[in-house]
Amino acid sequence: MFRLVKREMCLIFGDSGAMLLLIFAMLIYATIYSIAYGAEVVECVPIAVVNEDNTSTSRTFVNGLRAGANTEVAYEVQSVAEGRELFYNRDVYAIVVIPDGFERALYGAEGATISLILDGSHLLLYRAVLEQAMAELLADAGGGAVSLSSEVLYNRSLGYGSFVMPSIVVLLVQQTLLIGVGMVAIRRRKHSALIGCRTWFYGIWQVLSITLTHIVIYAVSLTIVLVVLWPAFGFPFEGRIWDIALLMLLYIVATSALAQTVSYLFKRREAPILTLLWSSVPILLLAGVSYPKEVFPAWLYDVGRLFPSSSAVEGFISLNTMGASLQNIKSEIAALVFLAFLYTFIAIILENLGCNSKNSASG
Repeated sequence: MFRLVKREMCLIFGDSGAMLLLIFAMLIYATIYSIAYGAEVVECVPIAVVNEDNTSTSRTFVNGLRAGANTEVAYEVQSVAEGRELFYNRDVYAIVVIPDGFERALYGAEGATISLILDGSHLLLYRAVLEQAMAELLADAGGGAVSLSSEVLYNRSLGYGSFVMPSIVVLLVQQTLLIGVGMVAIRRRKHSALIGCRTWFYGIWQVLSITLTHIVIYAVSLTIVLVVLWPAFGFPFEGRIWDIALLMLLYIVATSALAQTVSYLFKRREAPILTLLWSSVPILLLAGVSYPKEVFPAWLYDVGRLFPSSSAVEGFISLNTMGASLQNIKSEIAALVFLAFLYTFIAIILENLGCNSKNSASG
């Protein structure tokens, strides 16, 4: 086992492309995404205000929008047409229209309304303006004595980074393994063809030693990501470290076995990159996090379960973001255990069949 692990390490560190994918890509991409999403929330969104009421109450409302953390009143215009021109020129990202009679309606029986023209193509800008406008309207309705108070669970900053980074980190493990292992496998099989395969037990030791190599490599990478990058960018970490370690161990084993199985589809070193690089987005969607799984056809969701990342994403979010325990993610753990055994068994069969065919050919 030690000899095979040493050989696998030499194969990885002796191949610049494989080393980039299996050693450095996880850290590089995790850092880039953390920097990109590190700001977490959108603040000071420039907006235009059309104050058709022009009363003390409407001016108080506008001042609230101006002083709010989410919005910045960049323009006060006289008509919606002027506001639309600013909107389409991207000078502002929202228009707030305070209709004539706002103050009278606010303190009357019918209730007051305001109109919002928002950028639906950018959900973060959309939410920031809508949230600020609702808070100020509620404060005005209560004469300044009522304020909007909310208790946010799990993603306390309401940041996009805290929402998406757990999924990205899990997916990075799978995609870098699938591509990197496929590249290394070509060189390994050439080496195996030279030394031959003595018994069927050779295939078992081969697959297990490769898996152990990947466990060592990704244990280091994930520790750096979760212990260094996560606190540095303020992403939530609510889980128990040993629960997360067990989940990721099962995930790496299942993914390594899947990568070894898939590697038999490739005959050329660059084939894994060309074949698998495009699959990151579909696999992320199939995990049911960035896009609601309820809208998928049942069969398509079941196909997604064949990838270890689907169960690992749900389990990691539950443990890391929600502070759940292993007891709460039994189904995800069971799925990863099943996939680990399934793909390990297939990888061993393929390894032995490949070695035996080469031995027969050489004989």
